Amino acid sequence: MSINTETAGIEEAPTIILIHGSGGSSATWFMQLRGLSDEFQVVAIDLNGHGKSPDRSEQNTTESYLEDIEEIVRKYDRPVIGGHSMGGMLAQLFALRFPDLIRGIILVGTGARLRVASFIFDTIDNNFEEYVEGASNFMFYEHASKELIEASKHEIRKCKPAIIRRDFAACNGFDIMETVSEIAHPTLIIVGEQDIMTPVKYSQYLHDNIPNSKMHVIPKAGHSVMLEQSYEFNTHVKEWMRSFS
Repeated sequence: MSINTETAGIEEAPTIILIHGSGGSSATWFMQLRGLSDEFQVVAIDLNGHGKSPDRSEQNTTESYLEDIEEIVRKYDRPVIGGHSMGGMLAQLFALRFPDLIRGIILVGTGARLRVASFIFDTIDNNFEEYVEGASNFMFYEHASKELIEASKHEIRKCKPAIIRRDFAACNGFDIMETVSEIAHPTLIIVGEQDIMTPVKYSQYLHDNIPNSKMHVIPKAGHSVMLEQSYEFNTHVKEWMRSFS
């Protein structure tokens, strides 16, 4: 396998491996590569078929992504893994499957179940540009900057529609509401107060059911909380990492 990563920070420091969401890439985490690297080693993954990583589309989507993550995680000494949306789904599954390989997880704008509305699939299939334009309505708080929204659209267009569709299909089939309580790792849960894709109640369920978890709801942020309110987001991550690193 050849999985691309973007890395920043201190090689000897605790490592945080970050996993993007549907149709995303390591670029999702550019504010964390910049803002967390003064204290930690930060590694952002391009899952196969995303960013600079070649596709392995003939394989089961979720399984192939978990293989990608395992390949990177095994290069480090019990890192923390973090994921946004679909990446949060993958972080939960990884924690349940490989508990001894990691020391904690960060769950961002995600849930123990991720249902995807049928109109999203229809729009991807029939009018991809409409999907790209509409994504800004779902991804951001209503007062997000025009520059941030345009940059997001630019990143979405880099990913093939078929790959975005399969990502959402993987999310739509995900449901660990009955087993999420088996996650024993220290867990940090962060969600934007105005997130309409994975509302606060999704994160509240995670917090209520993962025993060793902390939760922060960040105001004036939607689904892309790590970009919209990066300073507050990074501050929460740093404080949490310091508490057990």
